[in-house]
Amino acid sequence: MGLFRFLKKKAEEEKDNSSNASYNLVPDMYIHIAEKCKYGDAMENINEYERIFYIAQELEGEVNNGGFAQYFYNPSGNFASETVNAFTQIGALKTAEICKKAISAFKMELPADRAEREELLDNMDWDGIGGINEILDECDHSFYAYEDDLHSLCLTYITAHKAYFDKL
Repeated sequence: MGLFRFLKKKAEEEKDNSSNASYNLVPDMYIHIAEKCKYGDAMENINEYERIFYIAQELEGEVNNGGFAQYFYNPSGNFASETVNAFTQIGALKTAEICKKAISAFKMELPADRAEREELLDNMDWDGIGGINEILDECDHSFYAYEDDLHSLCLTYITAHKAYFDKL
């Protein structure tokens, strides 16, 4: 089923159950894209619109699970240099600023390669006044405030670019 027909079906379902249909589109689309790109290992399998959506969803999931520190250590951190743009593209400008602050805590560009990044992160001084831990904790708290409605923004992004999102 193409995305257009999927969205039409979802809209029809919304008439019957307005809260579930549109709410499920974002996680359903994330699962589809994650599988399509093999959870980040085959990003060449997705287009730029799917990539933006995927990167935003990955960061949100990681930060909600263990904060920005976890995000940078895990494979999702491979795309850290793209997060500010991803959130800007979906219209989450406050979240983009939080990501920018988190990334700048390291005062250098982090390697996209996970092994290199882990080694670098393991050898950094994370503590102290104004240290990385303190900055990332501030970013975590700012992120958890959800000043941007990420779910609604992702839903709007998908529907605005529906021609670039393939079938579920």
